[in-house]
Amino acid sequence: MSTSLQIAVVGATSLVGQAVLELLAERNFPAARVFAVDSAEQDGSTVSLGNLELDVHPVDEFNFENVGLAIFAAGGDIAREYVPQARDAGASVVDFSSAFRNAAGVPLVAPAINAADLEDLGRAPLVAVPNCTATPLALALAPLLPLGVARVTVATYQAVSGSGQQAMEEMADQTTALFSQREAEVNVFPKRIAFNVLPQIGELDDNGDSEEERSVRDETARLLKLKPEQLEVTCARVPVFFGHSWAVQVELHKEFDLEQAQNRLKAAGLQVVGREQHGGYVSPMEATGNEGVWISRLRRHGNVLSLWISADNVKAGAAIHCVRIAEILAGQSSLM
Repeated sequence: MSTSLQIAVVGATSLVGQAVLELLAERNFPAARVFAVDSAEQDGSTVSLGNLELDVHPVDEFNFENVGLAIFAAGGDIAREYVPQARDAGASVVDFSSAFRNAAGVPLVAPAINAADLEDLGRAPLVAVPNCTATPLALALAPLLPLGVARVTVATYQAVSGSGQQAMEEMADQTTALFSQREAEVNVFPKRIAFNVLPQIGELDDNGDSEEERSVRDETARLLKLKPEQLEVTCARVPVFFGHSWAVQVELHKEFDLEQAQNRLKAAGLQVVGREQHGGYVSPMEATGNEGVWISRLRRHGNVLSLWISADNVKAGAAIHCVRIAEILAGQSSLM
């Protein structure tokens, strides 16, 4: 398919931005040209788009009139400043940040769940992409909704890449320091992350819920049309570079057949692993580098279904949804 559509990836040097560029190339996204854009600090950098090397343009000098679509993977501060500029210039925007997820009139979209929300958005629409911890959870819960979901209890085990490149470097430096019997410096996280678990991600509210817990709870509920109070979420940062995991208990309104639940998950395109496969479970290491949402450790206790989820937080949790939304928007006549 040929097109005159030009697009920009803003935050092109970020982990999610690089994954978006990788997926655009792999999926032969129908664009005449892709611009790599990032903060002024990245001026002079280059990124890869398949076999092509792209120069990174500073966002404060970039003319969004050159593009019909912009994918933002640069964080909330840049999104708040430059998304309005991109839309004023006539570009449709797909934003992976927290900046507009709760904004009135902005659809929050995971295409496998609510792609219909992308219809009839008008000129230069803005679409928010959910938290990379919320989307795989919602994808796993969506096939179970017809069984009658009463309550969901989830504990997340989130990789340091969810906090960006500097967080990964900090864990690597701390690990080296500990093995060298040196003091491990703490900068990105409030406490040492190497060989440790931090049961708080983001600031706490008056109720004691963290920013991440509120995000996962509210965005999952919104995607699935559940009430936020039906979800109880605890989020922890673990010393893993890539790959989030979720321990989930789904309370249904009545007892159910485990095989039926398993078949529903498979039919939805999830990677369901039985006891005889992969040693009976999939770890975040095995889930990294692909777009799958992996379900294992399925078991039933009365009307409660327990399961373990693992997924690549960058690729399966964020980048693939940015690209799929962009593909849908690119197929709409207003962008062509």
